[in-house]
Amino acid sequence: MLSGFQAHKITIIFIYLFIFAFVHCKLDLNNPSDSKSKSYFETAAMNTYLRTICSPLVRGNVRIGSGNYLVLPQSLLSLKNGNYIITASVSEPILWSGRSDGINHSYTGVIGTDPFIVIFQVNGRTFEIEWLDYLGHAATTSSNRYFSSLSEFSNGEIGIFTQVTGTEQAGAISGKLNSDSFMVARYSPSGSRVWFTYLDMAIGTFNIDKIAHIVDSKEQIHLFYTSIGTAANTPNSVGITEFPAPTVASNGLFAGQKEIGWAILNGSGIPQRQRFLRGASDFEVISAIYTKNDTILLGGSALNQIENFSGHPALNQPRGFSAFLSSNTQDVIKINYLGSSDSTFTVGKLEAMTLGNDGIYGTGVAAGSYGFPIHDYQFYPAGNFRNYSFVKFDLNGNLLWNQFLGSSTTNVIDLVPALSYISYFDEIRVKLLGTEAGTRMTGLDSISYGSGINPYQDVTLRINGRAGRYNSIRYETNILVTNPVSGLIGLNVDIQDACNGRMVSLKRFLYFPATIGYLEFSTKPPMEEP
Repeated sequence: MLSGFQAHKITIIFIYLFIFAFVHCKLDLNNPSDSKSKSYFETAAMNTYLRTICSPLVRGNVRIGSGNYLVLPQSLLSLKNGNYIITASVSEPILWSGRSDGINHSYTGVIGTDPFIVIFQVNGRTFEIEWLDYLGHAATTSSNRYFSSLSEFSNGEIGIFTQVTGTEQAGAISGKLNSDSFMVARYSPSGSRVWFTYLDMAIGTFNIDKIAHIVDSKEQIHLFYTSIGTAANTPNSVGITEFPAPTVASNGLFAGQKEIGWAILNGSGIPQRQRFLRGASDFEVISAIYTKNDTILLGGSALNQIENFSGHPALNQPRGFSAFLSSNTQDVIKINYLGSSDSTFTVGKLEAMTLGNDGIYGTGVAAGSYGFPIHDYQFYPAGNFRNYSFVKFDLNGNLLWNQFLGSSTTNVIDLVPALSYISYFDEIRVKLLGTEAGTRMTGLDSISYGSGINPYQDVTLRINGRAGRYNSIRYETNILVTNPVSGLIGLNVDIQDACNGRMVSLKRFLYFPATIGYLEFSTKPPMEEP
């Protein structure tokens, strides 16, 4: 129930919005992107109302999959209206609301063999699936959490970017030309397809899996992918075939060279322009985030300099990088290379990012210390010397702080943490799996708690958002059997703040060491969070 203060606040908000509507709205228009239109006002009013009634006490969960086949959760999007969109790769028809078909297309593969990309909406208050759809046969069984990435338009519609293979679905703006194609779709809040399209490149000229996208304030859809050179000194001057020729071709210095393609569709799915980000050697995209001030931060891994930006600390070794881009001009503004100058270290990538009040937080894996870390690199003298890495950039793409999380007695596993920013506490919440050896992270005993034992513990890390200081780290047992290591393991794919510290979690459960399992999306009151 709303308090008197909350009700008064809502009344004031609606009075303001109605005054704004009558003074400024052109009621003969219905363009949700036009700030003077009726539809724009209606969407803003509803979203404002829904945000005021968020409840920290909601509890619920949704399970996808029978547990008998491979299920790979990929992306989680919190909508402004309080609902959630989830994508995954599934190898069986999904049962929801008493049915197994999709509202536009259904699963048509061989059960247990053919992975399909599925998208569905979960009601944020009832935790029921409101609609579900299949986009087609997944081009790979990638566990990349961004393989089918999501975004939200200003009117609450949903964008998705992925890669599919096999037969095209009817009704596309542009049909499939090749067996493997990019696919972009725009969904209404009710699950109908506003439009969808296939985009093609010559076979062998792009990487399956390494893709990302964002939607900017002008409703443009920015697509990022990793291109592959076909031969020595053979630049790619075609890019995605449905687009005009690239304004900047790839370098294509050697066969197999990886570079980043950047293509822009308008909100109606019509190709606008494209270019390549060029380098002296391999680099690839992993994640992207829109900063809301017409800039984009791109994350990935680079072996060498990116054109016009020197400073790679260890040439020909992978290092994380962030690229700060202009969504208006399609220019590269700034590149940060993240990693050690010691070439004996061979690990580095920036993989996940989230937007905070005054900056952008990121995580990945790295080897070797760099910068001025708040909590320094923990060296383990074997294998690939891997630590988790945490960074913060300001809204202009400048690195503010960095630090590490690792063990001096064993490697951390190569599974990037899930992180979320909680504005209410100015806190970063991180979920990750502990080490295979079951040991705790080094140097944090004074803030460690919990009675977790055995390999792959469920670890929760809290970080002060402004200062970057580790506040606490908790360990909970994830599996009970250790010899041999087996059992049901939950892997956090994504976590997000739902309401002042009430988290929503997208998890993959698998019957380790088998890869079969199921997906679970859940929430619980914040006082029950570790």
